[in-house]
Amino acid sequence: MGKLLVVGDNEMMRNSVAAILAALGYDIVEAKDGLEALLVYRARRAEISLIILDTMLPRMDGIAATKVIKATDPCAKVILMSSHSEFDQAEMLADAFIPKPFRGKDLLDMVQKILQDDRPLPWVSAQQT
Repeated sequence: MGKLLVVGDNEMMRNSVAAILAALGYDIVEAKDGLEALLVYRARRAEISLIILDTMLPRMDGIAATKVIKATDPCAKVILMSSHSEFDQAEMLADAFIPKPFRGKDLLDMVQKILQDDRPLPWVSAQQT
């Protein structure tokens, strides 16, 4: 199944997302900010199937981290999440976007859709699925 990297500075939100995904059998790795996410991803790139990042993070935000990840690994699969529902061009680097708050089922559906599809995905949001 692979590992999922869940990145967020809010421990309760990060733990919540991790618990939802772990309940379905996904192996979870966590990071607290974009810089830590880059370090974890570089060290464990072969193991990580998907990265779920909050957009607002200390040290390096999720959008900047996504840019670096996609520049070094265009096949990396990334979901951005944010409480701000407006999308901008930078967020379109991700494979998907999910606005917070979201239902666990919406997150699971999005994760499964992205992991099952080996083709490059068109940019989608939870509001479109």
